[in-house]
Amino acid sequence: MTSKILLAVAAAAIAATAGDVSAENTITWETLGNAYTSETGNKYIQRFTIEADTPFDRLAFCMFKRGMTPANPADTIIEILPGYYAVASGRFAQASAGVPLTVDIITDGALRNISFIPDGMHLVADGRPVRARNIRKSIISHSARYTAPGADGRADGMIYGPEAYAVNDSLRTSLRPAPYQGIPTPKSVKLSGKSVTRPDASQVKVIRVSDPRHDYWRARINGRKLTVYTNSATPDAIVASLLARIDDAATADGKVPAAVIEDWADLPYRGLMIDVARNFTGTGDMKSLIDLMASYGLNVLHFHVGDDEGWRVELPELPELTQVGARRGYTLTDDAPFLKQIYSGDGNPDATDTPANGYYTVDEYIDLLRYAKARGIDIIPEFDTPGHSRAAIRAMEHRYRSTGDASLRLIHDGDTSRYTTAQDFHDNIMNPALDGPYKFWDIVMGSLIDTYAKAGVPLRAIHVGGDEVPAHAWDGSEAANRLMADKGMKHQRELHAYFMERVAEIAARRGVKIAGWQEVALDHSPEYNATVLPHVAAVNCWTSTGDYGRQIASQGYPLILSNVDYLYFDQTHTSHPQEPGLTWGGIVDEFSPLHATVDRLCPGDADTQARVQGISGQLFAETVRSRAMIERYILPRMLGLAERAHNTTATLSDAEYFGAITAEMDHWAADGRNFFLRQPGIRLHDGKIEMNDAYDKGEIRYTLDGSEPTRDSTLYTAPLDAAGIAGVRARLFYGPAESVTTIFDLN
Repeated sequence: MTSKILLAVAAAAIAATAGDVSAENTITWETLGNAYTSETGNKYIQRFTIEADTPFDRLAFCMFKRGMTPANPADTIIEILPGYYAVASGRFAQASAGVPLTVDIITDGALRNISFIPDGMHLVADGRPVRARNIRKSIISHSARYTAPGADGRADGMIYGPEAYAVNDSLRTSLRPAPYQGIPTPKSVKLSGKSVTRPDASQVKVIRVSDPRHDYWRARINGRKLTVYTNSATPDAIVASLLARIDDAATADGKVPAAVIEDWADLPYRGLMIDVARNFTGTGDMKSLIDLMASYGLNVLHFHVGDDEGWRVELPELPELTQVGARRGYTLTDDAPFLKQIYSGDGNPDATDTPANGYYTVDEYIDLLRYAKARGIDIIPEFDTPGHSRAAIRAMEHRYRSTGDASLRLIHDGDTSRYTTAQDFHDNIMNPALDGPYKFWDIVMGSLIDTYAKAGVPLRAIHVGGDEVPAHAWDGSEAANRLMADKGMKHQRELHAYFMERVAEIAARRGVKIAGWQEVALDHSPEYNATVLPHVAAVNCWTSTGDYGRQIASQGYPLILSNVDYLYFDQTHTSHPQEPGLTWGGIVDEFSPLHATVDRLCPGDADTQARVQGISGQLFAETVRSRAMIERYILPRMLGLAERAHNTTATLSDAEYFGAITAEMDHWAADGRNFFLRQPGIRLHDGKIEMNDAYDKGEIRYTLDGSEPTRDSTLYTAPLDAAGIAGVRARLFYGPAESVTTIFDLN
């Protein structure tokens, strides 16, 4: 069977080479391509070429969970954690300088997207991680690398030149926002017809007014003066955004149209969720992202700081949470004083140059709270529970082993429950039948309340997660089964509900509201709703199927529209194999958030829709490695989010919206921000090769030899004579941003 797969892959792929790696301890990854047989289904081979100057024991790497079999019977592979793997081989003892070793792994499924290739590759010698330079070769060097053959034909997600050309032609528009418009679209702009000298920040007068609308403001631009009437407690962000609009409206001689502008937000909760648990983002980068949020009138940072893969906020009362939960590295046991590596890293739990490790000290978190509040943004911290709690569980187990104090254990010995979560974990769920989880939550809430008080910032809510607890989570727990019997529970959903009731009671006693994902509000008894609902500040509806938004709102819960197929910014923008992002929620392009209207995501009567309190974009961080990657995921999608947050019904056509995006790109480029760019188009027309882009700005750079275009490649300025050209590859560059590669083959 193995030889058949190898032959099929070899037939589908071009010859693979070890490449020009010469640095000490280098691991080069490449794929030999997708293949299909009726007996095996889709498979692909991953090749790791290792250059090490001394013998080693293992090759370790991170990758989304797939079934894997070494092609060489001398090699073995183990799963250290779902998403973290190690290959061992007697061959590794022969490693020496200048002698590359090759490891081929037959992998289940098909490789379609660069986010599913390995990361965090390193070596292990004498049980210790050894850093190695990572090189990951392109998956588009040949169509067999990314095309997924199958029984019904070849599934090819590549967006080739002619298709991209047609899409760009359909999107390009000369429309641009009128003076003082832009996104979010103001409710009213009245131009007097006069031209006046542009006011600057020193000529702003803010007058507080009483108005029931959310973040209401009215601005009068008259001569050098700018008067802003507002009910906002933090008007600086409004003024800064308004001054930016004035700058955009200014002519070369410093004149702007005299005007009266009025605006308010339809929704009180205008959020962006950023996950720093799975991969960490430091304080400076978070401040830059907060600035970006404020510039578009968003006012809630849903801060995902605790999950299976990390705990990122220091709590002085429980130092183990960050001592263990903010560090990831190579270990084969759960007894290490750090978590097992996943997603990224180099095996070293103390490395400071990887997003695997890191946390906010109390002082850093207080600084972030104050920074955000000064810009009109509340930070709601999330620590997911009772599922998604592996980091907390491992930290409290370490505390128990170190101190002997069992009072804060979140699981118990002898629990034989067998389950698999959506992220393939088997050991990440707190046990509702124990006292430890409730003592734990009492300490966490108390510590957070104290931190926010020291910051002088109100704690709007604590997000407790509550999502994705799988079936059979507590089947093998004697304590859970005994509690269910004592309480007359017939299904584990009731045990989950019991947990949420207890956490809500702790929050109520502490005087703080909770927030949660949709599971905290769906399929519960009237008694549960009566207990929990009064203490809930927000419920994020995340699934793309069902009538869940309407159900949540109709029960009286404050609904936050967060649906995956419109508002998950970690999903891929397009089907192009080079485009990063997850795919389980489908393609979420720049237009998706714009179409996330209340009528669409919460159909119902006026009373039901009145309970829609907000909208939120989500960025989970499995595929995030830097602030630049975050910016590419959220820009330009943040514009659609901001528009729907301020105006819940349709305001802009797609063409007007795309024109606004095109205008905003100038600001992002000037600020050095990364952002998503659509790929250039390429077509053959009247014997000429023509290229286009969707924006009429930036530079199209191309190659004719099959190599990947760079900023130094030939600049496209006019159609090319097609004679003698076998193929073209092109990319669009603008400021720090660049598109994926467009392929156009003439043969």
